[in-house]
Amino acid sequence: MKKILIGLLGGLFVLPITGSGQSSPRIWVEYDTAGMIGDAMNLRFHCESPNPENVNFPFLQGQISADLSLIPSDSLRIDTVSDAHSGLKTMTVSYLFSSYREGLYTMPSFCFEYPAGDSLRSYCTDTGIVRFYAPEVDTTASIKDIAPAFNVGKKELLKEYWDKYDIYLWIALATALLCVAIVYICKKWKRKETLFVPKKPSVPPVIRALASLKQLKEKQLWQNNLIKEYYTELTDILRLYLSEAMEIPAVEMTNEELRSALKKRFPAKSWEAQNLMEVLDTATLVKFAKVLPGAAEHENCYAVVQEFLETQKKAQDAAKVAESLPKADTESEPTAGSIPQTSASGIQPSHPVSEMTQEPSDDSCSQADNKAESKEEKEAPTEN
Repeated sequence: MKKILIGLLGGLFVLPITGSGQSSPRIWVEYDTAGMIGDAMNLRFHCESPNPENVNFPFLQGQISADLSLIPSDSLRIDTVSDAHSGLKTMTVSYLFSSYREGLYTMPSFCFEYPAGDSLRSYCTDTGIVRFYAPEVDTTASIKDIAPAFNVGKKELLKEYWDKYDIYLWIALATALLCVAIVYICKKWKRKETLFVPKKPSVPPVIRALASLKQLKEKQLWQNNLIKEYYTELTDILRLYLSEAMEIPAVEMTNEELRSALKKRFPAKSWEAQNLMEVLDTATLVKFAKVLPGAAEHENCYAVVQEFLETQKKAQDAAKVAESLPKADTESEPTAGSIPQTSASGIQPSHPVSEMTQEPSDDSCSQADNKAESKEEKEAPTEN
């Protein structure tokens, strides 16, 4: 396409300003001059100046002229390019226009306004010619289809249906799978079969911690000058145990937060919290301050953690034994000599059975003989 360039030529001219001189902006317009009807044609307004935003560009809306129309989809676009060497900026305002009839059309004049001192000066471009061509049509030829007909295979049909109804197919598939799962669960429930196998009881945290502590000792890290790794694993074992067994989020806590949590956990045994915090503080100094404790300090930290875990294990074992004792007493069968005697109201007597079963005295025996004789005398007349 041919392009026409209309602009303010001849360089920059000086406008009289009190005390100094100011250059006028360089303004030009360019647009496409030929194209097919319906084609998008470019119309660009350019302004080169230190401050192009002070220039009033022509504002177009809807129509350029009676025969030239703006394309609404991209009717206005503004771009600014700066030149760091010269300090000038070039602002470009772009439009798209077209015509839907063949012929020659006049591009109208466009006027710009820019400040010059205390007043505004205007600059108007010259008019131009734009031509639009119509496509050549052979009126003597027969009417044809835009594209020839072709056979559609099964794969193309399936792909078309899948692209069109894929969301519904996915919903149907998910519904079918849900129905199958419900039927399976109902059948299992009727048969009273276990749907889920219960997990095996896991190893207690204190046992795992003691095993990890033993493995740490076998590695002999600090003996091989791996002091930082030694304290890292030692504190990880301690923090993991506190998180699993005591529900203290020790892995995510700082030393100060963990110190407060341990004091609340062991209020009566503050020495345990103090000893554990000394281990954690030592590990912090080793990892971040590059402090190198002696061999005795390594062994002492290991012994503190080991003693704490063994104490926890003994306490847990004692708690299990205490829980099992009442159950054992109720299930044990009483011996013959220890059967308690109860009264009618169910209250156990204060004396044992052996103390209450004593031999009768002589007075009780004589009273029993007298009662027997009197009974025989009363029954004697009835026998006659």
